[in-house]
Amino acid sequence: MSIKADRWIRRMALEQGMIEPFVDTQVREGIISYGLTSYGYDMRVTNQFKVFTNVYNVLVDPKNFNPRSFVDIEADHIDIPPNSFALAQSFERFRIPRNVSCIVIGKSTYARCFRGDTRVALVDGTAPTLEEMARRSDDGELFWGYSIGSNGRIIVTLLENPRYIGQDSLREITLDNEEKINCTPDHVFLMRDGREVTADQLKPGDSLMPLYRDLYRGYEMVYQPLNGFLYPTHDLARKAGFVSRSRALQRHGDTGVAVACGYRNHKVTAIRSLPGMHDVYCLTVPEAGNFALEAGVFVHNCGIIINVTPLEPAWAGYVTIEISNTTPLPARIYANEGIGQVLFFEGDEPCERSYADKKGKYQNQVGIVLPRIDKEQS
Repeated sequence: MSIKADRWIRRMALEQGMIEPFVDTQVREGIISYGLTSYGYDMRVTNQFKVFTNVYNVLVDPKNFNPRSFVDIEADHIDIPPNSFALAQSFERFRIPRNVSCIVIGKSTYARCFRGDTRVALVDGTAPTLEEMARRSDDGELFWGYSIGSNGRIIVTLLENPRYIGQDSLREITLDNEEKINCTPDHVFLMRDGREVTADQLKPGDSLMPLYRDLYRGYEMVYQPLNGFLYPTHDLARKAGFVSRSRALQRHGDTGVAVACGYRNHKVTAIRSLPGMHDVYCLTVPEAGNFALEAGVFVHNCGIIINVTPLEPAWAGYVTIEISNTTPLPARIYANEGIGQVLFFEGDEPCERSYADKKGKYQNQVGIVLPRIDKEQS
């Protein structure tokens, strides 16, 4: 099975109506991009949304969605509440060929991503890459890292759902400790003064929120930017419910104390755009919305998750899209702009029984369609 390139997508769209309406290039100036890409198609979202609300305290049951749990909105954009979700419909109608299956991945614009070799600072003393974390997460492993809490203090948090997003252009941010960070232009950095600034707005000399770790009397200590003191990492981890046997937390001696320390920050020394397109990854931190890189700075998490059931062979219709906001802040979604990239995979031969042959219940669907469970199967 191989992924299909732009030439094949264009031919199938124009000759067999695989995508309607079809845009033969990537439209991106001033908007979240949509249209044909090198190895996929960036679909749009319409201005019709169903936003989840818990005002009626209803149960979210995938076998029996209660319509009262959603508010219908028609607008140029919506703001999804923290830790909530919305349903939407694709602008395009798809007709999937019999020997093709599709998956949909979220746009990196909403995900705000890093290159796969970016290392994340974990409280067990290790610093795996995002690509490695994604593989290990598939095997059920959990990861605990550092975040800036609501009160401005460093806390230990669970880093959830490290995952591959797709490909995008990147900026390289060089710091005064000679570390380099490769991220999408819209990725948000935490500044030393508490502001939040995207990568494309950073400039040399800007001070970033720092992560500093030192040893004191046999204990790893974390620098608290709020007051300029060092605190034992194991105390922060214990408060978060994390217990580790790693070298970072197994220090012997007294219980550790807060130690005064000089004013610290990391500064940007250089910024440049990287040529070409790169594989990008992200993760989610529901508790705090940010996490620390091994490079020694704090960045916002990637909190928008796009969930779409794979598009099966011979399926046709408009795509129903679930958009989850896993951050502690509202998330804005723009109508009539890009929402997710469709990737097309062609099999070695046509399948024996397609979705159309099975007379699937979502065939030729229109509008935002809630899950349908056959009574005899539920």
